[in-house]
Amino acid sequence: METEILTEKQYKILSKKLLNTIERQYRIVPLNTLKHPNYFLKKPLYITIEIEKDAVIASLDDIEAFAYADTEFEAANCLCEEIVDIYEDLKDDKENLGILPRKWLAFLEETIESR
Repeated sequence: METEILTEKQYKILSKKLLNTIERQYRIVPLNTLKHPNYFLKKPLYITIEIEKDAVIASLDDIEAFAYADTEFEAANCLCEEIVDIYEDLKDDKENLGILPRKWLAFLEETIESR
């Protein structure tokens, strides 16, 4: 009784097609600037770009930050603004942060430098 559904060649072709499909919907890209005059990055932040039917979502999972837009460029720009807003809010309320927000702030302080 034969138990294989696909030949090795068919399996390789199917695997490549699946990976190509996933790569078209999800990408991890470096963010090298926050596009803000008062802040710059000490090292790149790696963000996820997800392409949905009606929108592009840019996210930084390390701090649970997300931005939605029509294009990748706009989503990345909106995410930069969101990261700066989160960073400023966390710095302003440093004494009252819970465990998770303290971790986010520590992560951002390792990455962002003020001018």
